[in-house]
Amino acid sequence: MKIISPVDHRDEAQGLLDAGADELYGGFVPPDWEVKFGMAASINQRTFAAAQIGSFEDLAAIVALAHERGRTFSLTLNAPFYDQAMLPDLLAYVDEALAVGVDAVILADLALLRLLARRHPDLELHASTLAHLGNSEAVRFFQAQGVRRVVLPRHLSVAEMTAIVREVPGLRFDAFMLVGKCPNTEGLCTLHHTSPDRIWPCEIPYEITPLHAPASPQLQAAMARQGGWATTNRRHGCGLCAIPHLAAAGIYGLKLVGRGAPTAQKIKNIQLVRRFLELAETQPDFAAYRSLARKAHAQRFGSPCSPNVCYYPEFYEAE
Repeated sequence: MKIISPVDHRDEAQGLLDAGADELYGGFVPPDWEVKFGMAASINQRTFAAAQIGSFEDLAAIVALAHERGRTFSLTLNAPFYDQAMLPDLLAYVDEALAVGVDAVILADLALLRLLARRHPDLELHASTLAHLGNSEAVRFFQAQGVRRVVLPRHLSVAEMTAIVREVPGLRFDAFMLVGKCPNTEGLCTLHHTSPDRIWPCEIPYEITPLHAPASPQLQAAMARQGGWATTNRRHGCGLCAIPHLAAAGIYGLKLVGRGAPTAQKIKNIQLVRRFLELAETQPDFAAYRSLARKAHAQRFGSPCSPNVCYYPEFYEAE
């Protein structure tokens, strides 16, 4: 499986590739985008400068370096939807990016997908997790519009991913691996991630109060889960235990979250996943493998595993 890492500036690209990243992805905001459409019109689901490649020259340099090393770069354009007035600018933006060698575009907006598929029929288009493709029929629909690769939503189990991969054999599929676990279903979330201190809505403690008593068992379970969410750190999200099962499922890429994170943290994440990809090939005993993964998680993040931040909680067992 490929390791897919975020990249935010040219100075860190070499280190990420040296650490073992097979693919890089990142976002870039054209200079006139915010002037024309305003600060709230996110072009790629990040609202702070540290999560964006700083200039078009830096973007071109990152792409060139990736290609020199035999790797690829995907451009993130994954807002859930864009206003009609934005589409001409987005098309011109992608034209310019492709001229410097960008290999793929990660997107969610159906209108942009259809326009790019017609305009650039050889371009590899990836359906972002924001597209919320949670079953094989949704994947087939996007495939018919031109998608060649799918980032599967965070909330799916490995069994559900396995079923989708088997039902749609003509596509490549990526699954999340480290950092960024969220209690919400991302493709359906309408909360704004614009806080200057980067404390996102899903990280703010709150209580759910039933309108009618007694609460249903389903609501009680949701209340208990939400009540404990603030005791864990979504930046400790981890799926190391699932690597052997994801490989067996036919997952193509393991996606690391972290646009805007420090370079050292990105490198540690890549190295950790590379280590466990290699271990999965030599350690057939899953119980032993999982034990090592849990210890590695505690060492990497300084906290024990928790089902809250476990990407694949079907493999989680409390000790």
